[in-house]
Amino acid sequence: MNAASAKHVGAQLLGEIEEGSLEELLDSFRVNLTGGSNSIRPCIPIPALANIATRYHKATQSTPPPVLSVSGRYLQLLYHLISTLIAEPYNYTVVVVDADSRFDVTRLVNSRFPGSTVSSYPAQLSAIRHVYVYRPARGQDQVRAAVAAAGEWMLYGAHGSRAREWWGTVVIGGSGTGGGPSVKGDINAGWKGWVKVEREEIEGFPADFSVEEALRDREKRQKVVDDAGWVASSRVGSYLWRDN
Repeated sequence: MNAASAKHVGAQLLGEIEEGSLEELLDSFRVNLTGGSNSIRPCIPIPALANIATRYHKATQSTPPPVLSVSGRYLQLLYHLISTLIAEPYNYTVVVVDADSRFDVTRLVNSRFPGSTVSSYPAQLSAIRHVYVYRPARGQDQVRAAVAAAGEWMLYGAHGSRAREWWGTVVIGGSGTGGGPSVKGDINAGWKGWVKVEREEIEGFPADFSVEEALRDREKRQKVVDDAGWVASSRVGSYLWRDN
């Protein structure tokens, strides 16, 4: 290749580089050095969330399980993640051990935009039969027994998801009433966790905003509130998604 051709190819390559902050570039480089966002198991098929899990476990020198420990309004993240796991192209099956009796399997399907192929909740109605929900009594012994029974059933039981890969077990409320160590699932969710889920913050009205202006813009304001996303934040980064 002569000098002119090399210069032309180099310019093309530079032109194809996406713009991004130095922090994003360094984060991507660090994740690649540690084996990529799917270096932890079970893998999380949402790259930004997988990157957070990878960086957290590297920073704390911890090893899953759990791959994520979620607090706050954790159900919103669980619906988003599990819906993604059981939908195309991943087609996993998932166990949920719900000691709080709050998990609603119908929330895995997008009710606002049914049939949408680009959604934070991509699962179709037919896929939710591959989510197995156990609701043991509260208490570590009961939750631990349910986790063990669910694992045995998924491995050896005559269930309807044998053709799918079992992704893992989500434990909700596994710390019991005694405040001891949580029963470990592949994801733990409860009153404490290193990932906190909250509603996306919406800016308030300006200080000089009049009552008349507020009333005039209330419909527009309500739409902004209704369209607010969810944020899963941690010491190593955050992830935002919307209910679309």
